[in-house]
Amino acid sequence: MLTLTREVGQKIVIGDDVIITVVSVSANGRVRLGIEAPKQVRIDREEVLERVRQENLESANAPDGTVDPAAWASYGARRANARAKSPDSQ
Repeated sequence: MLTLTREVGQKIVIGDDVIITVVSVSANGRVRLGIEAPKQVRIDREEVLERVRQENLESANAPDGTVDPAAWASYGARRANARAKSPDSQ
């Protein structure tokens, strides 16, 4: 992990097209970041992404605790469609 120290207004550039700007730092140490990235780049907070993953797993489980194959097939199809729509996949 790379650890950087930045001040308000300073930026971090990731690759050619992702820019993270320190917008503010509150007295209690809370940091606000601004993120500029192409639309196809997914940006999620870790806790939100983990909750969505957990909900997907729970919805795919049948009442007896086994995995519902139809639910997983549907999930896989949605993921494949999302990848096919991404300009990076062409």
